Formats: sequence, structure tokens, C-alpha cells
Amino acid sequence: MKGVGRERSRPRLVTPKRLRPRDYAAGSRTLRRFLPLSMKTLPFFPRVVLALVGFFLAAVAMVAAEPKEPFRTDPLDEPVKLLKPVKPEYPFNMQKAGLIGRVVIQCVVDKEGRVIDPVVIESNNPWFERPAIEAILKWKYQPGRKDGRTVYTRIEQPLEFAPYEGGKELWQSTKGKDHAKLPLEIRWDECPVPIASTYPVYPAEALQAARKGHAVVRYLVNPQGRIQVAKVLEASAPEFGGAAMASIDVWRFKPATRAGEPCSALLQMEFDFVPTGDASVPVTYELRDVVREIARKVPRIHALEKLDAMPKALSRRPPVYPTSLLEVGQPGEALIEFYIDQKGDAQLPRIVSATAPEFGYAAAQAVATWRFEPPLKGGEPVIARAQIPVSFKLHDDAKMEKKPAAKESQP
Repeated sequence: MKGVGRERSRPRLVTPKRLRPRDYAAGSRTLRRFLPLSMKTLPFFPRVVLALVGFFLAAVAMVAAEPKEPFRTDPLDEPVKLLKPVKPEYPFNMQKAGLIGRVVIQCVVDKEGRVIDPVVIESNNPWFERPAIEAILKWKYQPGRKDGRTVYTRIEQPLEFAPYEGGKELWQSTKGKDHAKLPLEIRWDECPVPIASTYPVYPAEALQAARKGHAVVRYLVNPQGRIQVAKVLEASAPEFGGAAMASIDVWRFKPATRAGEPCSALLQMEFDFVPTGDASVPVTYELRDVVREIARKVPRIHALEKLDAMPKALSRRPPVYPTSLLEVGQPGEALIEFYIDQKGDAQLPRIVSATAPEFGYAAAQAVATWRFEPPLKGGEPVIARAQIPVSFKLHDDAKMEKKPAAKESQP
């Protein structure tokens, strides 16, 4: 995959090339796991429990925008109503390239109609996520009511980004030259379309050492549009393979179709890690500023207890349970160190420890998307350093009562 880098080019998803039918024989150890017929059916989907207990270097609790009472998901007497939307800013490079975006945000509308704890649950283009979060935090709703009282309500809100004329998707899927030779179970007419996507997080130590890297991941998208199994085919170093896998685990798709019916699809992605960001794994200017600051003889980085106030969490996306550990289903934990920059974005998540490497990469992938109110010292925005333990637990969703969130339509 040739990547966006600084939002320049359009990456592609491809079906693996040079695959021969005999590669998929029942005795093939390498590729047998990608055949739907040879997969063990998993009767559950991952759900991750995020532990927010006793974290940060200062060993103090973070001030989070949490409701003081449970939010409602059951039918309301009066549903939430959008009163004052704010149009999200269209990223200049995305508009210039004619790329469309669709972001779905799950959030809580409090009793005053304010948005708290917005989290991206779908995004066909990661570059639209930040402007979507920034916009919806300014939106005003008429709160939902139940039994005559205003209540906290969880909703899902889509936001659309479209150029003036036409529009193209960021991600492109193409068939490999031997696609017609693949087994029927993974041969498609219409390609899978990403509805949730992300980029890998550049491993912290590698970025600080200005080390380049490369990884290739092959994965099977099932007829429900989820990653059923994934495998690192090659990686220049283990950390690049781990980061690439954690990224792929986040993806979800509108499934591929064959003869009009949903089917499985075998895809492959290549990631190039370059410290300047001129490759398929972005390195933003803000991230590079943090790396440069850390490298100073006397870094201007502040401990949380030295700030004017504890940074308030605005958006905390939960991590995704690693696909490679689904069959075992073990619980796990990772300790992540990260920096909050002057804009409030989490930067450079580093794995301090993890009960399994996969948990560390999955936790870093999630923390990299977090947002806070800008940390202040003397009234001025600064860079702050923090740590957090992230816990993973896999639940059997078939045994859990699932209540759908209320839906909000695009204004």
C-alpha cells in the first residue's frame, strides 16, 4: 500500500498477488487459516473494558466528563433533538484531493443538552475524525426526557464531508492478477468498502530513533464486514508488525459481495514507516514537535501535578481486543505512557509494559486517538506527560443484553 503520508496520495487495499490454488490446500499451514471453511467459529465479539484507575505519573485521578447518573438507552418520552449544529471544518488537503468523509460519533447528551465523551465508532477516512470531534463538542441539543425529567442520553450522530462536486474514497480496493484463481469462498465481485479505518501508530522508540520500517499484513474480512483473522506476512522489525496488526484490528467494512450476496474477502496491506511522515503512516507536525521537545537537553515537558489543573478528558476511544488472541480469549493489561500536546491531543504513546505484546500495541493504537482540554501552566498551553493502565477483557456478547443507542440523523 502506498500511503497518504501528508495526505498526498491515495492508498490501496489489494487482494494478494501470485497466489496459486495449491496455496490453499487443506494441508497448507501458512494460508489454511484464512479459508472461511477451515476457521473455528467464534461465538463472541470482543469488548474491551478500559481501566481508569490510579493512572498518570502523578498518581492522581483524571478529571473526566462523565455523567453523574446512568444515561438512558430505553425509549424516552421525549427524544433528544438537535438545536444548534456547528459545521465541521473540511480539512484543506482532503477537500483539495476531492475526498469524501463519513464519521459516526457516539456520545452522551447531558441534562443541559451538552455533548460529553464523544467517541468515533466509524470513519471511512481518519483525517476527518478530529474536525468531527471538534465540531460536535460545540453542538447543542434539547435533552431527552423520561418521566417528566431531563436525562443523560447516549446517541450516535453521523457527520458527512463532501466536496462541491463528485468525491472519491480514500481507500481503494483492487483485485490481484490471480484473483480468478482464488477459492470461490474468498472471490468477490464487489470489493469490501471500509466504514471504520485508521493508520498504524508509529512505535515510539523507533520514531525517536528516526528508524524506518515496513510491514505487510494479510487479513480475512468475513461476510459481516469484520476482520476474522489477520497475519503479519513480513515486518522489518517486530514493533512495526505489531503496530500494523493493531491498526488492522480496528477496521470494519461494508462486506464484499458475490452474485449480490455478502461474502468473505482476503485483502493485504503494506505499511511504510518513515520518520518524516512521507509514507503510508502519517507523522504529523505536532507529533514531530513533541519528539523534538523530548530530545532537548532540558525538555519543556511538565508533570501533571505541576499544571494549573488536571486536563479534562474530552474523547477516549476504547481499544479493540487483538484479533490474534480471540481464540484464547485471555484477559490482559498494558501500561501506556503518552504526552498531551498544547492542543490537547495524545501523542507518542509508548508501551511501558504489557501482559502480551498484542495488548500493548492495541492499547497504544487507542490512546493515540484520545483528546483532552489543553494542559495549562501559568495560563499557557504546555506539553504534559502521563501514564495509564489499559485492561482488556473478552465477553461473550451472546450472553449479554445489548441495547441499541438512540439514532440521530444528519442535520
